[in-house]
Parts: sequence; structure tokens; C-alpha cells
Amino acid sequence: MSEDADTLNSQIDPVLVEQAMTLITSSQRIALLAHESPDGDCIGSALGLAHILRQLGKECIPACADAAPQNLSFLPGIETLQQTLCNEAFDLVIALDTGELRRFGRLYEDHKSFLDNATILNIDHHISSQGCGQVNIIDTTAAATAELIVLFQQQAGLPLNKAAALCLLTGVITDTSSFQFTNTTPRTFEVAALLLRAGAIPESIVQPIYRTRPLAQVRFQAMILASAQTSCGGRLIWSQATGATLTAAGATPEMDDNTSGLLRDIEGVQVAAFFKSYDDPNITRLSLRCAAPYNAAEICQRVSNGEGGGHARAAGASFHVPIEDVTKLVVAELERVMNC
Repeated sequence: MSEDADTLNSQIDPVLVEQAMTLITSSQRIALLAHESPDGDCIGSALGLAHILRQLGKECIPACADAAPQNLSFLPGIETLQQTLCNEAFDLVIALDTGELRRFGRLYEDHKSFLDNATILNIDHHISSQGCGQVNIIDTTAAATAELIVLFQQQAGLPLNKAAALCLLTGVITDTSSFQFTNTTPRTFEVAALLLRAGAIPESIVQPIYRTRPLAQVRFQAMILASAQTSCGGRLIWSQATGATLTAAGATPEMDDNTSGLLRDIEGVQVAAFFKSYDDPNITRLSLRCAAPYNAAEICQRVSNGEGGGHARAAGASFHVPIEDVTKLVVAELERVMNC
């Protein structure tokens, strides 16, 4: 056994590992849920864990309310991702990368009665997570849910093949922005090293996600940057996008991925807010990126009355309010927090 495996096989409370394995062992048909507006971590975690559990003879159905972004089309098994739970004939539901059932969006709305009464194993790393399962494996020090799944896989002695490794490394790379964010720890690199030894190749992930972008996405990002507004001497920046923005750029909704990060990367910016409202003018989503000492998760939870959360450096929230009203509300609160 390698040194990193020795380190990684004792990171989770063994009682939780035993309880989770009891649920998995006694189940044959398992649904693995990725949250709405999916990213590389939730999709990579769902597909990666499905690859692991299929080696145990389990029938695994990964599902997400929204289609996966086009830049994740390289993931092995992406074609198995469903947008419905169909007949609900599942022995176990594994809820990934969020601790709130509502974050599964239309999947939860369409299958509320089933999910409210289902046997659920919840695996998540968000600081706002309260847990939504009978067994909750939550570690806020994990850089990604995919990192936490590798810890579980190691501790439970589960098999790890190349397909699973590639999916899980995608989750780690995207949630750390290629190991650039402050959530990256020595353990994160140990997990990545283990996944590389299992056959995952970083270039096959980095190339489609970070180096190759459709022209429509570049146009969309240019429009966001051109319309950005600042306050607090340039320490606060924000911008908006609507369905009209997408149409003008020829873009699709998933092309707004990491737009708030793009704003945050501008020199002098400490807090970046991106507001979007596409299909329903009365539904607005906020993506917030913050540098220390500002806490994005705490801010999102407060301004949305609990309808938000995430990480200290990156978080989001939803509002049933038009985009202009949300923008005024949130910007005013950010200016107050930043003492502008």
C-alpha cells in the first residue's frame, strides 16, 4: 500500500463508513443525485461513485435536473446521466455535493414524496450543509465532494478503476480551479496522486474545461465584463445576465460557468457578484466569490433568508424576485459588509 493510501484510509469517522456500507451492501438499485446547475464536482462525484459501485454489482442511476455542461462531455459514463428518476424503484439514494434536498431542483420537485421518505446517504463538503440523509458524511475541510468520495473509497476498501478516477479527479480539479484555491490542502494533493496512479490524466480534464471555449462563451463573457459595475474603490464588482444576454451572444446557460470567478480575477477585486435570470423573470440566481475576510456562504445565506450557501470563498443563492431588485438588495448589503 502506498504512503498516500495509508494517510487516506483513516480520515472519516469509522462508524459513518460502516453505516454507509451497510446501506450500500443491502441495496441493489441506487440513484446518485447531482445538484441542479451542475458543476464538475457534483457530476464527477455522481459518475465516479457510480463506476465504483457498479464494480460491486450494483445498478447505479446517476441523475441531475439539468443536463451536464458541454465541457464535461469527455467524462466516461456521461451518457448514463438521467434528468428524471423514472419509476422511483430505488433501494438507496446517494445525495451528492449538497446537504439540502431542494438543491436537486426539479428532481426534488417531481419526486418530493419519494425523496422525503427515501433511504438517503448524503456525502458533501459545504460549510452550510446540514445533512439530508439517514447517514451523512460531511467534511468541510475537503476541497471537493470528489475528494471525500476517495476518502470513503479508501477507508471502505472499495475498488477504483480508471473511469472512476478520471471522474473524481475532474471534481477535485474543478472545485480547486486546478489547485489554485485556498481550499487546496496537502490531503487534496494526496487524493489527486492516488487518482493519477489509478489512471486519470489531468490534461484530459484541463484541456476541455480550461483551455477550450466556444466562441459564443467568449462573447458572453465579454458582454458580462463590458457591463460590469464597481464600488468600494474597485474592491466590489458585479454584473448581470438575462435571456437577452444569452441570445445576443449566441450562448447557452451552462456557458456562464465561472463568470463570477472571471470577475473576481480582476485586479483589486475582493468581492465579485454575478446575477442571472434566464427563463423566469421572477427567479434570480446569485453567484458570489469573496477573498478573506469576507465569507461568501454566510452572506448568501443571510441575503436569501436561508436559500443559499456554499463555501467561504465561493457560494450562491436563489431568489424569487426580479434581477434588478435582487441586484440592488445584494449590492447594498455587500457595500455595508465592506464598509464602503
